Amino acid sequence: MRAHWVSLLLGLGLLMGALSFHAYATSLPDEPARADVTAEPVVRGTVALVLHGGPHPRWTPRVLDALAERGLRATFFVVGAQVNEHPDLVRRMVEEGHEVGVSGFRTGEATTLGTAFARNAVAAAANVHTGLGEPDPDTPDLHHYDTKAIADAANDPDHVIRLHEASTTPGVIGLLADELPDRRFTTLTTATGRSAAMTDAGFGARVTGAAQAWAQHHGDELATLLNVICAIVAVFAMLRTLMQLGLAHTARRLHRVIEVKPHAPPVSVVVPAYNEAANIAAAVRSIADSEHPAEVEVVVVDDGSTDGTAEVVEALGLPGVRVVRQPNRGKFAALNAGIALARHDALVLVDGDTVFEPDTVSKVVRPLGDTGVGAVSGNVKVANRNGLLGRWQHLEYCAGSNLDRQILNALECIPTIPGAIGAFRREAVDEVGGISADTLAEDTDLTMAITRAGWRVVYEPAARAWTEVPTGVRGLYKQRYRWSYGTSQSMWKHRRALREDGRMGRFGLLYLLVFHVVLPVLAPVLDVYVLYGAFVADAPWALVIWTAFLAVQTASAGYALRLDGESLKSLWAYPLQQLVYRQLTYIVVVQSLVKALHGTPLKWQTARRSGLAEVAAR
Repeated sequence: MRAHWVSLLLGLGLLMGALSFHAYATSLPDEPARADVTAEPVVRGTVALVLHGGPHPRWTPRVLDALAERGLRATFFVVGAQVNEHPDLVRRMVEEGHEVGVSGFRTGEATTLGTAFARNAVAAAANVHTGLGEPDPDTPDLHHYDTKAIADAANDPDHVIRLHEASTTPGVIGLLADELPDRRFTTLTTATGRSAAMTDAGFGARVTGAAQAWAQHHGDELATLLNVICAIVAVFAMLRTLMQLGLAHTARRLHRVIEVKPHAPPVSVVVPAYNEAANIAAAVRSIADSEHPAEVEVVVVDDGSTDGTAEVVEALGLPGVRVVRQPNRGKFAALNAGIALARHDALVLVDGDTVFEPDTVSKVVRPLGDTGVGAVSGNVKVANRNGLLGRWQHLEYCAGSNLDRQILNALECIPTIPGAIGAFRREAVDEVGGISADTLAEDTDLTMAITRAGWRVVYEPAARAWTEVPTGVRGLYKQRYRWSYGTSQSMWKHRRALREDGRMGRFGLLYLLVFHVVLPVLAPVLDVYVLYGAFVADAPWALVIWTAFLAVQTASAGYALRLDGESLKSLWAYPLQQLVYRQLTYIVVVQSLVKALHGTPLKWQTARRSGLAEVAAR
């Protein structure tokens, strides 16, 4: 998991770096062109001809032509940003025997970082590393634009002629050579006796320089793309918020208005269990103690546990509870085994870490009284919500999963009945061939199949089940990764629903694709762009907009808590959740998509339990 965090941070860092470098490279300060003659000891009989400020697209080729015509050599102190714009001119300088140094990355700026950027630019352009660095001369009292005056000043043998390419015409080179016929024009290092300044560039410098050039050239396109992505993210997020505020209320109102016929059939509760010794006793006891007026049988299928799960259940000695052992074959096999042994047509499937309230069984099977209903989703509640991580997951369940179910219930296209609590009509399960082994999210796969078969799937928020969520980041990551991976598999398996005349294809799959795949994948870009706008691009309004957006999301989460009958006390943790916890979901979705595309299988896993679900359910 650490590698995934590093990959995400590296990717976002590179994106931020490219944007920042583009902003730095394209905000070039305006500096006047100048030429001067500076005092510096040189070998007698030589003239060090030094040109600053290039390469210039108009004048540099002509200067190079003039130097070549006279057979002269010169030193060019180039500007890194200009090198990236005209790398061919730097290559020509090197190929024709001239010396290349750097005077900073931007005109008139010679910081250590800018000089390093400029050297990388030269390395990428001409495959040379130059150790020659010198700022643009800034001596206004020695500025000369008259060729004769420059030549007269250079008659002193202890001078170096410095010119700026933007103010140097090709004729200047010839006139200087004519005015100083007894001098040999050469490079700065040769004239001053310095050691050679240019060597072959290293691979790292060339790659870094190429990356800098790419950022400088394509920064505008990247910024435009990010603007589009941010607009898409904002639209999707606001659309989801509006749907939550509208359809969730509608679903609750319809649930109160529509009369549900009394229905209390005998129920078979199937509990697949793999290493659930910590919670299994509380889970089974809570089901056996249900206040359901008809018979409730419990079938616990121990799928090769190694922690004594089956022995714990058997030691309870509860009537109506059966324990079945089988080798570890996966959750789907455990569920199918339990369904095959169940005596009743009303089936409740529940995870081994989930604790029911006394009326949960009655409430979750009641909607099956409508003959068109094939399955019912219950309301999963977080039991261990005291710590920060538990509180974040509590908010995620209420303001995410359960609120999504409210929306999709109103649209009649619930794609997932959670493994923690769901009621099924046996006829519907048999019609779709039972629990499939095709995906890791067998609950999502089964729900989609039942909906596509023409059955209604509904949400019953009053049927509450308490589950223990992971208490560590590693366990949480594994759980969310399995969920996301399995959901991606299920979406791909049921992609044909998009061509069918059914609500799963028209609404359910599209909802999952937009809000559970596209939005989490694109959302990190919004975070990076906000930071870029606020701290790099001098656009503080980006941070204001993001803060306003967070306020709207927080209000939406508060509404979700009220709908779910929860206290608003935990809402203080929501902004922090968006800043920290949300990054985990980004990695989960991206990695699960990659794994799903490669078809990499995952095994049924269980997190470490502490038995807190029973305490919360009381």
